[in-house]
Formats: sequence, C-alpha cells, structure tokens
Amino acid sequence: MPELVVRGGTVVTVGPQGTLVGDVAIDGGRIVAIGAAVGRGEVEVDARGCLVVPGLVQAHVHLGQTLFRGLAGSVDVVAWLRERVWPLEQAHTSESMAASAALGAAELLLGGTTSALSMETVHHTDASFAAAERLGLRAWIGKALMDAWEPGTEMEGESTDDAWADAERLVARWHGAAGDRIRVALSPRGPRNATPEMWKRCAALAEEADLRLHTHVNESREQADRLGERPEGRDVVALESWGVLSERLVMAHCVWLSAEEVGLVRSRGAHVCHCPSANLKLASGIAPVPEYLEAGINVALGADGSACNDRLDAFTEMRLAGLVHRPRRGMAAVSAAAVLEMATMGGARALGAAHEIGSLEVGKKADLVTVRADRPHTAPGLGGDPVEQLVFSARGSDVDKVVVDGRIVVSDGSLLTADEATVVADAETQRLALLARAALR
Repeated sequence: MPELVVRGGTVVTVGPQGTLVGDVAIDGGRIVAIGAAVGRGEVEVDARGCLVVPGLVQAHVHLGQTLFRGLAGSVDVVAWLRERVWPLEQAHTSESMAASAALGAAELLLGGTTSALSMETVHHTDASFAAAERLGLRAWIGKALMDAWEPGTEMEGESTDDAWADAERLVARWHGAAGDRIRVALSPRGPRNATPEMWKRCAALAEEADLRLHTHVNESREQADRLGERPEGRDVVALESWGVLSERLVMAHCVWLSAEEVGLVRSRGAHVCHCPSANLKLASGIAPVPEYLEAGINVALGADGSACNDRLDAFTEMRLAGLVHRPRRGMAAVSAAAVLEMATMGGARALGAAHEIGSLEVGKKADLVTVRADRPHTAPGLGGDPVEQLVFSARGSDVDKVVVDGRIVVSDGSLLTADEATVVADAETQRLALLARAALR
C-alpha cells in the first residue's frame, strides 16, 4: 500500500502522460503510479475539483531580501542596489537572515513553489540553509561571491580567499543535506562583481562537486552597455572568455543580450531565468523570451527578491510571462503550455534536476501541488483547457496541498512545517532591528 494517494484530481503531468483525471500514488518519497484505480493509500488526499501539477520551480530568488519588501521602490536597478539593497544586506545578522529566509520559504511553499535557486548576501548564508531545511523547501542556495568592485553599484564584499574559504565550508556543510533536498550553488553576484580568478575557481569546483553556478546577467540596459565597454566585453562574452559559460550556469534576467551573446548562450547550453515582475518594477525592460525559446535556449522563471517584486508568487510570474510578450510578438508569442514548461521543467533543467523534478512521472521525486479550480475567479473550469486555467486564472492563494519529497508540507492552504504567525512576527521584529542598524526608514 503506498504511503500517500492524491485522488481524483485533474492531473497535469507536464510529462508523457499529458493531462488526465485520476490519482497519483506516492511511496518512499517518489511517485509510484499515475492514473485510474491506483489502489488505497495509507493517507489519502481528496483532489476532486483541483488541478494536480508538478511542484513549481523558481530558478532565481533571494530569500535574504524578504525582509526588504516595500523598502526599495521608485529607483532604477543601479540606484536600487547602491542606495537600498546593499546597505540593507550589510546590516543583516544571522537572526535577521534566518527570519527573512523563513518568511520567504513559507511564502514560496504556500504559493506552490517546491524548489528554488536562491542567492543570498555575503554573510550568514547558513541561516538560509537552515530555514529551507526546517520548512521543507527543496533549495539550491549560495552566498553572494563578491571579490571585485563593480562600477556604478560600489559593491565589494570580501577578499577572494575569504569568500572562497566560506564557499568551500558551505559546500562541505550543506551540499546534500536533508536527504539531498538541500544543495549548494556557487553564486558570483555578477560577472563583474567577481574576479576572473573567482569565476575560474567556481567553474572548477562546480565540475568536481556537481554544483550549479548562479549569477545576474544584463539586467538593465545601462549596466549592460557600460560594462560592455570594458576590455573583457559584454557579460556573456566575458564569461565565455573565462571558461565558465556552460550548462551549469543559470543567468537571471538576460534582458539585454546582444546577438553575439545569444549565440554563445545557445552554443554552451547555459540557462536563462526570466523574471518579468522584477524587470517591470525596476523598469529594466522585458527579456526577449520568444527569441530565446526559438533559439533553443532553456528558459526558467523566477520572482527574484521581495525587494524588487514584493511577492514571490510563481503564478504571477507565469501570468506575466504569458502576456508581456504578446504586444510585440502577437498572440502566439509564448503559449500557456510554454509558460508552464518554463515554471516546471525549465526550472528543473536549469537546476540540473530534470531527471528528478519538474514533471509528474513514475520514478520521479514526489513534489506536487493541488490547486483549487472551484473559486469564482477560476470557475467554470469543466471543459476548458486546464493549462490555460492554471496560467491565466489561478493564483498562489488557490494552492491547497503541497507535497515535497512525498511529505505534505502545506494542507488546506496552511503551512504544516512552521507556525505562520510566529514566522511573520519574527520577521516583523527582525525587520525593525535591521532598519535601525541600516539607519533606513
């Protein structure tokens, strides 16, 4: 008898079985059957009236910025980094980082995101790992490696050796923790926030220890053009010259790639993470995702951080990703099916985990979400396209159950792995202390 059966939902597998009405059976943390009449389970979830979908995957977030929600609006990305985000990040303590990461992880899970790639700041990254481990999120986390001064933002973190020693310590401590649910990513903040020496060390360790590389690329036009005038050339060209442009690399934003850069990304198999809300809020532009998809580049989705989005809702990112490209490219610019692919298998590929997550298939890890389809804003759903319904009608607040590694972590829209009121209260307390340290209001 399987440990858990999710019964009677409309199952959108994003896999070979397509969409069907039936059951999903789970045992030992993995999916063991999908279809009709899979038999009884030790625990049963009634999914009638729900869409059953793979756990959503976000390939670019900042758990450490969740306490910054609402504090950094109305400025462009360069001023946003220099005047608000960097001072706030420097004011973090281990306690405030823990509260921020717990709040972010809770929001992600409650909204149906089961896997996330998160870049933290220079210090206190252990606190983010511990929060993700405790709340049940599947996470790839890395400290921001910053051993170079980037013109414009004036951000410089640590010496190369100090940053590298901490990164190696984090790999030894956290990579593969919680039954391999927690993994380490190597995260130079940007191509010019880290020295070529740091990038080369990261590439070598990533290959040796099977790690992902995570960075920001060409977020704003001003930044992309200014840095492109330096001897190393534009961001992707510089990454290629240092030998780090590869299928291990996940690049957030990529709003302003040149034709040369697009060709390099395609040829090296690197991944793009589309963050439409953050790019719109900071007026950075809209990444030409239809062209990336047509070029054969893998594209994932991410909310970025609460400092430049205000919420971490994957459903918002899906809806925007399906709409913002239509005025320029027409109704067929990015279909609902392509959007859902980005939010599931696209993210899984970026994380090097497509064999384990991103679709509902027998043998894969049991990460899934049930989404209520009987709300006024989603009904009537019968006879319609469930993928269209999911991408354009559903909201994060419609998530009913969330399963990670076969364990129910959200039930009836409530978090089971932590007390939500305590998480929120701790975040409020730590935010006030953080603002006082940063001398910001």
